[in-house]
Amino acid sequence: MSKIVLCETQEASVSYTIEKINQTFQSYEEFCWLLEHYLIFFLTEGLDHPLKTYLKEQLNLSVKSDDTVQQVKEIINFRNYFNGDEKIQFQQKLRTTYLYSAARKQKLLADLYLKHSLYLRAFLAYQKMWKTAGQLRPSEKMEVLYHMGLCQSRMFCFEEAKKYFREALAIKEQKEVQEAYFMVSYLSGDYHSFLEDGSKISFSEDRCKVIYDNIKQREAEIRDQESFVKLKKIDYHRKKADDIMTRRLTKATLRKWKDEYKAEII
Repeated sequence: MSKIVLCETQEASVSYTIEKINQTFQSYEEFCWLLEHYLIFFLTEGLDHPLKTYLKEQLNLSVKSDDTVQQVKEIINFRNYFNGDEKIQFQQKLRTTYLYSAARKQKLLADLYLKHSLYLRAFLAYQKMWKTAGQLRPSEKMEVLYHMGLCQSRMFCFEEAKKYFREALAIKEQKEVQEAYFMVSYLSGDYHSFLEDGSKISFSEDRCKVIYDNIKQREAEIRDQESFVKLKKIDYHRKKADDIMTRRLTKATLRKWKDEYKAEII
């Protein structure tokens, strides 16, 4: 349902920001776009009172139901953002998503947060899901642990990230997880600690040396590229002990780097 949509309704006098997904809208059409692309969020979280009030006062959209599915239906039937076929497709998607298990919906929500670089929210969502790990298949457990490690690495909590990656690899030796593990190890420590980290997942010393040299060579190749200026910043902090670094990176520093890191992978 990708399309260009013209706003036919009047824009509100002020915009509204949904903090949990870091998205702002100012018209009915913009809100429907959010609904379409963040459906799992609205099905899981529902519409809180401030949002309902804004919709009623600014967009003349009164959402009466407390049931999340009915709330979505009220919104999409308010105006003609969706044509007839699109509305049928969206309602089918709504019905299918609603019937997912609680664990699956929680995972979809966590994946959504991770996709949009909301790492702390994603980690907390995965953590909540992990409490129901008994309901997950081994492959799902591995993926959740891997994603928790990714969230921690994006927040510069490298030791915690490595722990989750090791737990994921204990379930299944997947190349993608191994690559993330060694990259975090390279960014957070020195040569000796890199070899130690490799031994913890049963990699031989010779194999770890080859991996380390390959990463170092690749870093040298891209060091002067503008798109990878972040590596120079990481290299500066890498000189400190990892325990100190992960605890002293201030909110101000993270906020300063937020836009740069938003679309990039460490």
